[in-house]
Amino acid sequence: MRQPTPISDYLDTLTSELGFDPPLARRVRQEVEDHLHEAAAGDASVEAQQRAVRAFGDAREIARQYTALSVLRQTRRTGAIVVLAVAGIYLTMKSRLAWYGLMQWMLTADLQDYGRLGLAINRCTFTLALLLGVVGWVYIGSRQVSATFHTAYRDQLRRGLAIAMAAACPLILSIVTDTVMTGLRLSSVQAGALALVPLLTIAAEMTLAILLVTEIYKTVRRAGRASSLLSS
Repeated sequence: MRQPTPISDYLDTLTSELGFDPPLARRVRQEVEDHLHEAAAGDASVEAQQRAVRAFGDAREIARQYTALSVLRQTRRTGAIVVLAVAGIYLTMKSRLAWYGLMQWMLTADLQDYGRLGLAINRCTFTLALLLGVVGWVYIGSRQVSATFHTAYRDQLRRGLAIAMAAACPLILSIVTDTVMTGLRLSSVQAGALALVPLLTIAAEMTLAILLVTEIYKTVRRAGRASSLLSS
């Protein structure tokens, strides 16, 4: 069993502080380890390693610098995915409507009122999701990376995530409305195997929504773990 050294203890502390992002922790550990061994000039003595560690700086402060950039990148990624999900769902909606027009699948007279109500709900929720998605994407994209993961910086990232979550809610409601309206549409016609086309578009919308919610959850979890680790 290898005995702990000042360098290994320092690296363990740094890795623990970056535990919210294991790939980042491994990459930073390797980079810092190489730097510290170079700084020690090949001297394996405890004194040489201690000097190299002191010169490099406090492990928690180093972790804060990496954390600020890591969480910002993840939040920006989430903002972009919100916009992409909205765009993808818009395309599936349009393709489904085009298919209805091609097949001349119309709602029966007794379902026309439900159709108009569903369309109104869909337009409002989708428009709201689009606006919030764009606002969130622009907002988080305009944030400058901070040297440390301080309180004001965390608040900015939280606002960006809050806007992303706000965009996801009406988007999910829009998909639910789409699903209900698709069921009504298919109940009005003899679709047979051709019903697979609109059902696949609904499945695509649900898949995009699941990916979006998963991405938001991962980002919230990463930001929360980063805050708790660095504030402990």
